[in-house]
Amino acid sequence: MKFPISIAAYSFYGLQSSGRLNVFGYFDLLKYRYYVDNADIYNLYFPTLEEDYLKKVREGLEERELSVANLCVDGPHVWVDDPEEREAHKKQAFEYIKAASIIGAKTIRIDFGGKDGHTMPDEAFEYIVNTYKEYADRCDELGIKIGPENHWGWDRVPEYLKKVYEAVDSPGYGHLFHLGNFYDQPDEGTEWCIQHAMHTHIHAGSVPYAKDIIRRLAANGYQGCYSIEHHTLEHEIQRVEWQIGAVRSMIEELKTEGIDKPASPDYISTVYYEEQGLLGPATPIY
Repeated sequence: MKFPISIAAYSFYGLQSSGRLNVFGYFDLLKYRYYVDNADIYNLYFPTLEEDYLKKVREGLEERELSVANLCVDGPHVWVDDPEEREAHKKQAFEYIKAASIIGAKTIRIDFGGKDGHTMPDEAFEYIVNTYKEYADRCDELGIKIGPENHWGWDRVPEYLKKVYEAVDSPGYGHLFHLGNFYDQPDEGTEWCIQHAMHTHIHAGSVPYAKDIIRRLAANGYQGCYSIEHHTLEHEIQRVEWQIGAVRSMIEELKTEGIDKPASPDYISTVYYEEQGLLGPATPIY
């Protein structure tokens, strides 16, 4: 069983946004501090999408023998209400698809748009499907998968994830599974994402319940990375070290236990349960 790990560059956004870390420093952290071979790049680390710069990024990856599991794009997204703005987002999305190809990304995340808990209008659904068909066709030609992530907007509604996936119906389309974080129907959403994940984000809040989800992904034949994503914007170097250690510990336990039956509680969380007088594993926080 192989469980490749990556670390989402957003995990160091506090350092990056304050000018203390650039994409090449992020690569050094992966390679020389955390001993990770897979990058999960956040688009705000790119000051430009000029080809010369992106080729330097590719060279930096190759020098460190790193692969790119995902290019995570926070804007553009597919749907905005203003038609001119939508067209501008679409143009920029194709620029990011080109960027993903240049740096050798295996997947790229671009979100639906919309608002949590609000109904997706028919006009938006049709536009999202048709636009994603264009993106997915281009990505399939390049050997890349593209899809949304259940972390904001309509992406958090399992019903919409299913409807768009079925309507796009392309080998170039997938989903970035952010553990938990559904607006409703969390069990249904989790099961669907396990079946269709192209990449994952294991955030700190999911650590108490992540082990069995990792097991279920592996049992389903998931081929992507298990990506550590941290969100506190403080003490990021040290907190990511804790988080990746917790996930690595779970993975080693699963290698011993096997993936054919529900996972036992992971050791680290069990220590906390015992200290608190609790008996069972933590309940997922969706």
